Amino acid sequence: MGVFAVTAVVFTMLHPFCDLWLQGRDDSIAKEKHGQTLVPRGPDARALTVSQLGRRAAARHALTYTAGQVAAAAIVLRSLGFRVPVAALLAGAIVNGGTHALIDRRRILEQLAAKTGHTTFLTEGTVLRKLDDDPAASGPGTALYELDAAGHLAIGAAAAVLTARLAVRDTTGGTPRRRGLRRRLRRAASKPW
Repeated sequence: MGVFAVTAVVFTMLHPFCDLWLQGRDDSIAKEKHGQTLVPRGPDARALTVSQLGRRAAARHALTYTAGQVAAAAIVLRSLGFRVPVAALLAGAIVNGGTHALIDRRRILEQLAAKTGHTTFLTEGTVLRKLDDDPAASGPGTALYELDAAGHLAIGAAAAVLTARLAVRDTTGGTPRRRGLRRRLRRAASKPW
């Protein structure tokens, strides 16, 4: 199993843990909020807009998420004997964490859903949380939540590719290792299906 496979497994398998268990309650509520209404924050802090608070909550959440992913990937890679350069691991984690914050702000995700013909899926994939409430369009069980999770997993795979590519480049002097690749491909192609 190579660096890509291990990193992809860690990023994928630990995504729900890092996304849900490491996220603060207030950040989970505020991260997707938008608006220009000012929110007072106490006598010593200036008021911020709802959008500013949402961006800060998304950034805090992305930091805890990324820290969890980096720590887990570093531990697993090291325990399996892989020596991955810190820069390679951080590059993948920054891609993963940065896009995580963008997806969790929801607007980009909603625009992408609209461009790919998933608007109806979003409007119909809601959940009734309490009997007297209106259906929720975001959060566990909703279409937006499912698209969110799918996007995070796809980006996690891309982040793992970046990490592996940089790790291989750093350990092989700029070119990926291809020892016996042609031989293995010919042997695989000659085997019966």
